[in-house]
Amino acid sequence: MRAFLFVIKNDICFILIGSDVDLFELVNIQEYVQKMAVIIATVLDMEVLIGDTHLKILGDSHLQPKSKDYFGKNSISARALKEKKVIIIEERKTETATCKNCSKKENCDICSMIVLPIMKGEILIGSVAIYASTEEDKKKLIHKRKFFIDFITKMSDLLISKLEENHENLELKVFYKRLALLIEYIDFALIGLDENHNIINCNSKFRKMFGFGDREIKNLNEIFDYIDEDDFYSLVNRTVFEEKQVIFRINGKQVSIIVTCDPIIADGIYKGSLIYFKKTEELYKQINKVSSNVSDFKFDQIIGSSDVIKKIKEDAHTFAKSSSTILIQGESGTGKELFARAIHSESNVSKGPFIAVNCAAIPDNLLESELFGYEEGAFTGSVKGGKIGKFELANGGTLFLDEVGEMPIHLQSKLLRAIQERKIQRIGSNRDVPVKIRIIAATNKNLSKMVKTGEFREDLYYRLNVIPLFIPALRDRREDIPVFLDYFLNTYNKALNKNIKGFDNNVKELMYNYSWPGNIRELQNTVEYAVNIVKGNFISIKDLPPREFSYEEEPTETEYGLIRPLKEVEALYIDRALKKYGDTLEGKENAAKALGISRATLYRKIQEKKKD
Repeated sequence: MRAFLFVIKNDICFILIGSDVDLFELVNIQEYVQKMAVIIATVLDMEVLIGDTHLKILGDSHLQPKSKDYFGKNSISARALKEKKVIIIEERKTETATCKNCSKKENCDICSMIVLPIMKGEILIGSVAIYASTEEDKKKLIHKRKFFIDFITKMSDLLISKLEENHENLELKVFYKRLALLIEYIDFALIGLDENHNIINCNSKFRKMFGFGDREIKNLNEIFDYIDEDDFYSLVNRTVFEEKQVIFRINGKQVSIIVTCDPIIADGIYKGSLIYFKKTEELYKQINKVSSNVSDFKFDQIIGSSDVIKKIKEDAHTFAKSSSTILIQGESGTGKELFARAIHSESNVSKGPFIAVNCAAIPDNLLESELFGYEEGAFTGSVKGGKIGKFELANGGTLFLDEVGEMPIHLQSKLLRAIQERKIQRIGSNRDVPVKIRIIAATNKNLSKMVKTGEFREDLYYRLNVIPLFIPALRDRREDIPVFLDYFLNTYNKALNKNIKGFDNNVKELMYNYSWPGNIRELQNTVEYAVNIVKGNFISIKDLPPREFSYEEEPTETEYGLIRPLKEVEALYIDRALKKYGDTLEGKENAAKALGISRATLYRKIQEKKKD
């Protein structure tokens, strides 16, 4: 029977293998075997030899066996082991096969003998041999053989009992060694407590976390030098808790640590606890790594060769090195999040997470808990153990607040405090949690105008708009349209396993002169549609989505100049899309896709249109 222990560290799996059979060997109790041979010989007044399954002599009533002392391969002991039965030789006969093939027959003084195999169930352990070297001993052996066999059987049972005891001790030692190895490989700090809160084991990560070094740690009270005992009350009460956030004082600084306690219960009796410690910052980094929140998007991946986009990329690259808050402004679909990701990748916190929050996509009543998290029991429906907010998840990296203009006014004050103080409080908690983050905000709204109308806090606006970055609409960088057309054509050729050569000249002209109210997102959806539907090698006007691409959609002269108000353009296209696809759920789904926006955004814009 083999025991397997799997240890995982840094995606490498180690397999530690132990064998029960290897541990269950007479050689492991050789000193006891030798004493047993002497006892048997003293009681029976006979010569005794005890050997293992390898024919090695481990016990000798005459002399302490040497390392080279073995039974012969053709000996009576070897035969007893092979046949798994008692063998009695009443008379030595050199002409028999047993004696004839024996390698020690020339120096043998044995007249008769009894050999018993030592067995634990069906497992062979070894053999016990008693032998007579005189005629007098021979007569006694033959006459009392039943008594001798019974006695040796009982003594063999004692050997097995001793072996079992030793086996258990060896297994326990091996287990503790394997356990210590496993604890050491675990990627977080860990301690083990007994029922009296004495520390019976801890790994190097725990010692490093609290600065114990090689100093012996015996009692849980030593941890209270770093924390108020009341905060660890659950431990003292021997209860279980998971991922409890606790503030420790380490090297004069407050450190947020996630603590988990698992009590060890045997037969309903408390036997100790395992306690796990993980720095909040390290935990969040792992979470973000697993959830792919680390951004490696670069500026050279942003498409466009126009002078205006080149200048914006240069400015953004410069801004990336700063730790100041950036406000990215631009219409929907212009690529504001791409710029945010590129800024993060070029910043001093590029190794940290990039956490994006769409303030428009989260209901008002959930946005606060999404941003700041909450404690267990903070409100009805809160999950056990509470929830970590986006601010904490972004610790050590960048928090991207998309569509920040949609944030309700009652949350803006709390956001302002978090930005100013770099501290947050979870819902239901009065404890400040420090966060070290870079904040980038984005909006498609005119925040300056919203400040004047009282829809957006003035102090928050100035706190966000430390470094402004404006991303122009696609119609204001038309020279980039052919570049986008080629890029998206290549993208969807690969994705859809097509081989479309390009666009008709009429299509190129139409695309160039079209106003693109949905900006890059609309252009992308247009190309995707065309690649799906086209039958020939080139995309023609008939392959374009069922929407009007007429020149009359160009912005007309208004009080703003050659610009049509965005809401007016949006309303126009929403009406056209709904008229074409219908006002049903499916119709709105198709309309949203044709417009290059999500269904939720479409619903929101419909409601805004009704209010106007």
